[in-house]
Amino acid sequence: MTQLQKILGPAQFFSVGFGSIVGVGWIVLMGSWLSQAGPMGTAVAFLLGGVLLTSVGVCYAEIMTMNPVAGGEAAFAYDVFGSRLAFIVGWIMVLFCIVVVPYISISLAWLLDLLVPGFAGPVLYRWGGAPVYAGSLAISLVWTIWLAFVNYRGVRSAAKFQDLLTYGKLAISVVFFGAGLLVGKVENLEPMFSAPAGSSILGGAIAVLAVTPWFFGGFNFIPQVMEEKSPGTPVSLVGRLVVLSILVGAAYYALAAIVTGFAVPWQEVAGKEMAPAAALRLAYGHEFFSRLVLIAGICGIITVGNGASIAATRVLFALSRARLISPPFDRLHPKYGSPVVAIGFVISFALVATLLGRNGIVPIVNVGSTCSAFAYLITCLAVLRLRQREPDRPRPYRVPAGALVATLGAVASALLLASSLYAQLEGAEGGFPLEWAVMLVWGGFGLGLWWWGRAGREATSEVERRKVMLAS
Repeated sequence: MTQLQKILGPAQFFSVGFGSIVGVGWIVLMGSWLSQAGPMGTAVAFLLGGVLLTSVGVCYAEIMTMNPVAGGEAAFAYDVFGSRLAFIVGWIMVLFCIVVVPYISISLAWLLDLLVPGFAGPVLYRWGGAPVYAGSLAISLVWTIWLAFVNYRGVRSAAKFQDLLTYGKLAISVVFFGAGLLVGKVENLEPMFSAPAGSSILGGAIAVLAVTPWFFGGFNFIPQVMEEKSPGTPVSLVGRLVVLSILVGAAYYALAAIVTGFAVPWQEVAGKEMAPAAALRLAYGHEFFSRLVLIAGICGIITVGNGASIAATRVLFALSRARLISPPFDRLHPKYGSPVVAIGFVISFALVATLLGRNGIVPIVNVGSTCSAFAYLITCLAVLRLRQREPDRPRPYRVPAGALVATLGAVASALLLASSLYAQLEGAEGGFPLEWAVMLVWGGFGLGLWWWGRAGREATSEVERRKVMLAS
């Protein structure tokens, strides 16, 4: 069995989880969320999303400690439902992780342009009616290539990188959250709930809730690196870190919405780009704290992109090692132990998607929300099935009232999946949603890989496959 290096400890697992949850989306899209739901509506939507995702997270914690191998959702699906569904959910997770990388790359260039005015450079071309700037595109492409280099150097290098920026981001956040609370007023939060024209307050909050699968995505990167756990790290502790990552992430998003609305009358920044930075600029009359927000955003961008890149390559590695797809993706670098072919594949697709520019952010988020909600649903169903089929199987992390909680997680996942698809259909205004077209094309590509790997799949017995897929 081709194995990855085993060097990650608790600090690294938390930085992979929380560091991949909180990136830059709350800065880029906060103005839109405030317009849709108001500050308290946004905070409630993310807290509710956090509660719903916690019921999913504990399911992940239970099943990942039973299967501490690379592959995450693909391994869980294989354990319960077999090879075909394992490939489907694994392939969908690869798409989810891949679209995170260009989202991050585009947002990074956007933030740098705000920090250094004029950095974007001249307009190179337009996509979807929005300009794509030469400087912004260059930094996005260079950053994506740099990310490939960090991961090529192995998980030790990538984990150190992740730790530094995750804990640095938390330290910076304490400063500007405190600054916003110090200068603000409760009156600035009024009205605490809002709604876009033609919708209700509930509809506004639901619109924000619909994207929470994307913005909590990242806790499920932890299972992808379970195989790289150091020998001294208890698997049960890693399970608890999944739950902790979600809860800290929910608190962070809710606090960000409240601080943004508390610092200044929130209507002044609703709908604006980088609303949290704008709020602190207006509140203090200078750029210091707003620049801290942007710096934290840059740290978040890097940690999310790094976590997504690691996760995508591990899913591809696991699928290839089990011969569910063709063998090249399981090749490891002889010195660094990194899955080099998988890294090349992920970064190649990310580079192409980066060419979409800023107008690519919304469809990228929508595709990611659908993919992640589907993966959550399959994982919760797998936990339910294992509880019925193998009730006495050892569970290092055992969810209390597991069947009930897993059912709640499955229902929550199904609702999030349905809401994401509905939002895409509604956004298409009678046309065929771009997001659905992307997912169909990706599915067609996956079918091609499934067909290409047929010979290797047929030459591998299920006993051998189970050994490499589940280390059992």
